[in-house]
Amino acid sequence: MIAPHSVIRWTDSLLLGVEFVDHDHRHAVDAINHLAALAVEGGDLTADAEAFRDHCAEHFAREEAMMTRTAFFGLEPHRDEHQRVLAELDGIILRLKAGEDCRDYFTEALPQWFLEHRATMDFVTADFARERGWTGPG
Repeated sequence: MIAPHSVIRWTDSLLLGVEFVDHDHRHAVDAINHLAALAVEGGDLTADAEAFRDHCAEHFAREEAMMTRTAFFGLEPHRDEHQRVLAELDGIILRLKAGEDCRDYFTEALPQWFLEHRATMDFVTADFARERGWTGPG
């Protein structure tokens, strides 16, 4: 069963086969669904958005370390996308603190970005890491 106001349903089809990535993505889906529910219900999003931004920064750092260790050919564009998203989240957090309405970001833009990023950049990265024998922790 999917919780009310959820925007992403977690299924095994979202797994990429890299343990820390799958674990972090599951956490991200839970956080995105929570943020979307808060947005729909009119709750204060600031603290939860900051916690999600911190989760993303930590996850991106682990993922980039894996890309470096496996000599991933797409490291630079993938890292650039991570930096773009962190900057976007920083901007959203500033807008929230200024009292702006950012609900659509959490109910539409963020879940759409996550699913697209997972299906493209993260899919290719995880596949490459597994082909290179990646078994390490995150």
